[in-house]
Amino acid sequence: MAIDWDGLVIGPCMQAFGDDTVTWTSAAPGAQPVAITAIFDNGFRAFMVEGGDGGMAPDHITASTPILGVQLSQFPTPPLQGDTVTVGGQVYLVNEVQPDGKGAAHLQLIEADG
Repeated sequence: MAIDWDGLVIGPCMQAFGDDTVTWTSAAPGAQPVAITAIFDNGFRAFMVEGGDGGMAPDHITASTPILGVQLSQFPTPPLQGDTVTVGGQVYLVNEVQPDGKGAAHLQLIEADG
């Protein structure tokens, strides 16, 4: 028996936790913006950089890592690198699309220059 991941899992998650102020725009010429419901996370990720004190120990730095969890069935065409999304008035470029194989994906984002 196949599980309807889109209808039974991903859709209800988007309804419960999604932000409905997200707009996706394909990078294709003439593309029109599409309103989607998605889960936005702007957490921080720690990085270790070698050589901060002359090579003896790594330095720790952090960076913002905005990610958008999406339901792929909401898109008229699959999202691609170079597309844009607007979340709460901030425009982001899609840096990478990471599908999960069940109908959802994480879009790794980069803040677009204003």
